[in-house]
Amino acid sequence: MQLLMTLAFDSSAKSRKETTDLARRLKPDVVHWHNTKGFIGRPFVVPGAVSLYTAHDYYLVCPRSNLIRPDMSFCRKPKACMLCTLRWRKPPQVWRGGNNRVVRPDPGMTVLAPSEFLADRLRRDGIKVDHILRNFVPDIGSVSSAPRPRRDSIAYVGMLEPHKGSQSLLEAFANTRDRQQFKLHIIGEGSLRKRLVERVKQLGLSDRVNIPGFIPREDVKSILSDVAFLVVPSEWPENAPLTVLEAFSLGVPVLGSDNGGLPEILGPESGSTTFKQGDVAALGEALVSMWKGDKDLDAMSRKARDAYETRFSPETHIAQYLAIILKMI
Repeated sequence: MQLLMTLAFDSSAKSRKETTDLARRLKPDVVHWHNTKGFIGRPFVVPGAVSLYTAHDYYLVCPRSNLIRPDMSFCRKPKACMLCTLRWRKPPQVWRGGNNRVVRPDPGMTVLAPSEFLADRLRRDGIKVDHILRNFVPDIGSVSSAPRPRRDSIAYVGMLEPHKGSQSLLEAFANTRDRQQFKLHIIGEGSLRKRLVERVKQLGLSDRVNIPGFIPREDVKSILSDVAFLVVPSEWPENAPLTVLEAFSLGVPVLGSDNGGLPEILGPESGSTTFKQGDVAALGEALVSMWKGDKDLDAMSRKARDAYETRFSPETHIAQYLAIILKMI
């Protein structure tokens, strides 16, 4: 009931009081808010402390946090937000004031975003984003200087939902089956899993496509460590997916769609490349190109690992984070 009340009315007096009391006892120099939705409600400035909020998604401008309409299109400006929420069978967020969906942080709150794309999208609705601070992931791998044996498989890791593009990936893979010899792992759970499994059978690809559903994290790492590249075929604007950074940590390059925050992460300097979002033919050609460019995969792998070490490692993130805070204290 408390969760429902917080979502619907931004009412979480108990959590706010406990948080405020804790801050009063600890007297922190810095209070950094992350995903507060459903627990504390909107983040607030703690007196006497530097207060920051990281926008990991579109929560400040969207009741559902992802700006996806029921027809799976990406929301460009406010329109019937209350109705949209109800059509998604989610509790209406009355406290947002109907279609006045924007949640403005308290004056004095410093807002961070992991990508320029997300920052620009929030600014369009009047949210002041102060700094770009890239995401990071723990170091889960490394790259050997020795040549890698030919990798004959690729992977998708994520939710099996329409906006993530797994259906398009499967069709692109099927359309080019005779021009590339990859095997494909589609790892994850979601409403499309059953449909994807059936489609694999219809296409006669059961010997080349593996859809195991949800598997333990260590098994995901084991599969990723042995693929030629990761495919991120998202058909909505991603922010800064951690799966890409984990692949880089393992020295795995990425083939991703060219919208949202992905182009900021991918590119030649990371050994990775992009294709036109939602274009099945372009994705298929990219798969063929990557297969024919197998000799370049060692160099691409090293670049992916270099991108992780220089841009997305804990050390890099902490140095940039402290630089932001020290300017404010």
